[in-house]
Amino acid sequence: MVLLKLHNTSSLDNKRGNIYCHVLAREYSEKSSHRRIHHILGNLIISGRRTFQKSWSQRSKKHIACDGRFAFFDNYQNCIDCGSPFPGPRLKFSVQRSQPGKIEDALIMEGYPETLSLANKGYRSSLFALVKGNVLLRLDMQDGRILDEVFVAPPSVRYKRIQWNVAEESFALCSTLTQTRPAHLLRQTGQEVMHLTIMSCMPLEFVCQFAITRKVFGRDAVEASVFLNILMVMHSTNYVRMYSLERILDKSKMDGYTLYQEFKDGSRHGVHPCHLKHNITLKEPPPCLFEVRCRNRDVMITMPPCYYVMWPIGKANGYCCYSFQTRQIVEGGLLEAEECEFEERVSLHADDSGRIVHMKNSQLRLLKLAAGSGGNEHRLVEDFVIDFSPVPKSPVVRVSQSGRVIKQRVIEDCNTLVDRVVLTMTYCDDLEMIIVVSTRDQNSKCDLYHLLMAGFYDNWSGQLLHQFVLDKSVSETLENSVCISLDTLTHICKTNKGGFECHVYKLLPLMDILDEWGISNQKGLKGLRTESAREMSCRQRHHR
Repeated sequence: MVLLKLHNTSSLDNKRGNIYCHVLAREYSEKSSHRRIHHILGNLIISGRRTFQKSWSQRSKKHIACDGRFAFFDNYQNCIDCGSPFPGPRLKFSVQRSQPGKIEDALIMEGYPETLSLANKGYRSSLFALVKGNVLLRLDMQDGRILDEVFVAPPSVRYKRIQWNVAEESFALCSTLTQTRPAHLLRQTGQEVMHLTIMSCMPLEFVCQFAITRKVFGRDAVEASVFLNILMVMHSTNYVRMYSLERILDKSKMDGYTLYQEFKDGSRHGVHPCHLKHNITLKEPPPCLFEVRCRNRDVMITMPPCYYVMWPIGKANGYCCYSFQTRQIVEGGLLEAEECEFEERVSLHADDSGRIVHMKNSQLRLLKLAAGSGGNEHRLVEDFVIDFSPVPKSPVVRVSQSGRVIKQRVIEDCNTLVDRVVLTMTYCDDLEMIIVVSTRDQNSKCDLYHLLMAGFYDNWSGQLLHQFVLDKSVSETLENSVCISLDTLTHICKTNKGGFECHVYKLLPLMDILDEWGISNQKGLKGLRTESAREMSCRQRHHR
């Protein structure tokens, strides 16, 4: 069979491309398809001839959320396209709905048409928005029109949080009970703690809905969540117990409820006023897979080699890495906390490598499990460290002519003190780079300001590829987040006054390409003239 060739197709490997090769290059996963332009984009970032310049900024009193290219203002009401090439913020769409009420939480599903393994049935990128009043909306990311509207629960239960169960496959809706009863009655055995609703994405389908009760999970149960088909129940005694959601579905799920199912009275399941029905009723606790007691009920579990990270109750001064087999701290598994740190920042790396990210005030550490002395034993070692701590200067010893050491009083000037603080970091899967945003205090004519800097580091070696100075700021920030999409870098921060700021930076050349080419040509002509002059003088000398 003769393949149709695409001529004049740019390629990184300088090979001629065709349709067959482009089809084979598609990924068989839920993640975004590989864009070959990211190799070129990575070279542009580290070349040193371009920099990130601020395109626009916008402030808001309400929460600002960002997911790569899009930024959401006014409680997800307005969607701004940060990747637009036009200057200034460009409104992508505004959510238009029939019933009033603010959006409590939202998720973006990136349903790419290049994905082959998922039966998306024509689905594209969508926004799942949880509206006040227990209404779930599925919006088209292109124009903001409502594709689906699901009535989740009655007003007696208030849903406020939406989170991924399995990324791009299913998500969970978590509720908090409305305080319509006295507090002493809510603490009694048998009272409901919260409700959970599991939905699948493509296509949108109802999976299950059930309640977490103190009669089943204990009188000290206070909260629950679902992640990777694991039901995690948190207790007031700092215990975290985990259960298999798949086992619960197999044993306790009742058949007969599907989304938009029509009943005999004419109502439809999930359409107002008929809310989603409970199809799981737990009368006894399911088998517990794992139990741990930790500080703040915060535990992180990684994929093989399996281990978990938590801050144990006791005398431990920081997070600890434990082995699943022995339930003991692995060698070198103590991540000591800094005394001046308000909140210890420990998380798992987003590249699914099982590494641990430990952010301190002036350094960022990446740790991994390495094989120990025994066959099955592991130890936690540093993969690499990005350190911003100032290098201490060696003291200068002054000696008189007679050999006596001259003592002197050292007063450090404020201009010599450089304080570099790590604000946040993110990982770009397409570029395989780590972006670290930090601030450095600067003094200019007795004016103190913070210099915002973004460094691009190699994901595997920690080598600094390039560093950019983003902006100067005079105000301190409480929360920071950064995300990158192609040539757009978006920084969102929360100020100490309670407001939110969104700053968008674009990757632009330092000078115009034509000007750069002209300057290089002038330098080349100047060099040729110099060489010709030297040759002429040498010939004259030889002739003499």
